[in-house]
Amino acid sequence: MTKLFRNLKWKPSTVSWLSFVLMGLIVGGVGLSGTTHVINYLEERLTAHSIEHNREIASSLLSKFESTFQSDADDVSNALLHAIEDYKAFGFRIVVLDRKNQTVIVDSETLLTSPRPIKESWLASATKIDGSEVSLTQDFGAAHALGEDLHPMLIWLQEMEIPESGSLVLGIGKDQKSLMDFMGDLHWSLDSVLLLTYLLIALLGYYTMRSIGRIYERRLESRIQERTQELDAAHKEVLNKTKLATIGQTASVLTHEMRNPLASIKLALSSLKGSGHYEDREIRRMDLVLGEVDRLDELLSKTLDYVRPINRSANPVDMDKLFTKVIKQQEPLLEEKGIRIKHESCSSGASLHVDQAQMHQALLNLLKNAIEASPTDGEITSSLRCEDDKLIFEISNAGEAPSAEVQRRAFEPFFTTKPKGTGLGLGLVKRVVEEHGGTVTFSGTTETGTRLTLAFSLREL
Repeated sequence: MTKLFRNLKWKPSTVSWLSFVLMGLIVGGVGLSGTTHVINYLEERLTAHSIEHNREIASSLLSKFESTFQSDADDVSNALLHAIEDYKAFGFRIVVLDRKNQTVIVDSETLLTSPRPIKESWLASATKIDGSEVSLTQDFGAAHALGEDLHPMLIWLQEMEIPESGSLVLGIGKDQKSLMDFMGDLHWSLDSVLLLTYLLIALLGYYTMRSIGRIYERRLESRIQERTQELDAAHKEVLNKTKLATIGQTASVLTHEMRNPLASIKLALSSLKGSGHYEDREIRRMDLVLGEVDRLDELLSKTLDYVRPINRSANPVDMDKLFTKVIKQQEPLLEEKGIRIKHESCSSGASLHVDQAQMHQALLNLLKNAIEASPTDGEITSSLRCEDDKLIFEISNAGEAPSAEVQRRAFEPFFTTKPKGTGLGLGLVKRVVEEHGGTVTFSGTTETGTRLTLAFSLREL
């Protein structure tokens, strides 16, 4: 059974409901037993009060009945009738028993023409208060009995001191049905109020606990999500560092093993090309080989730039001047393609502590990509502005909008859509910007073309 409960997958709501049901059963059981105890105590006190009341009435009537039974028969009848009528009006039943003959000689509810045997009267069902058997021919005090209408009766039996008789007993009875009905209704009302109160408390407690539980669950989920994001970020950082280390080692080996041979090949082909002994066909082939050598050399250079560590300058670098220098450097290419560039400088100045060489290369890559993506006679717009505590650099062109997959993978190392591209340009931009505590975003639509946004925190830098 224990193993079964352990294997069950309990939901928080199920556990809450079961907890409140169990609590309700425990509290309800205790409460119901408590109300039963209270009702029983009230019944005992009311019964004791009724017995005392009956005893007082018997004491007050005793002397009158004793003197009456010692007088003439007519006087006895009249006196008894007056006494009986007085107390009968208040719901009391008066009887007189002749124990010697075991008969009832007076009963306020029945006009007896002759004595009636006790065994044939309603008093035959009499018992003691505790439920034990009572002897009406011997016992005195309180007793219970059922009337002819089966109503419970509480009786007090008092011996009458008549010298000649010595066996007459005065009994004062009181119908207890209304009291029992009242106690039953009171018991039912108390139980109903108690159960309703516990039900409302349980519902309120349940929803309160569920609300608190949901708040706790949301906070826990938020913390788990934060921790998961931190772990993902740490995992990505480790992967990036590992990737950079691998690329760096590969680039170092390639640079060491390939640059000297490439330089020798380039020098040899340049000498052959300038000798003037070859036809145009051979010269074009040499130019093709020289172009591939230059491309390989450029790939090695970009790979080294991609993994080169960031060293921030001690003096702030003016970002406007740095980008203006990049624009001047690319003016021949801009004029060749007929592309106009419109740059909006930052009016309040924009100086940051950055690695000038690496930031220069990153901005250069951005501008080159914009030129390559722009149509002939197109326009490139760029701006540098301060917003709150951030320095924002944007560059956009009116070229064809990139696909969603290109936007998603644009910053991955070696991912490129160009036939001879290295796929390291935007990757270098992202690494340099993030190493400086900034962020870079890439977006594109058919209306706005392609846009890259760099954001740096002025507080951190």
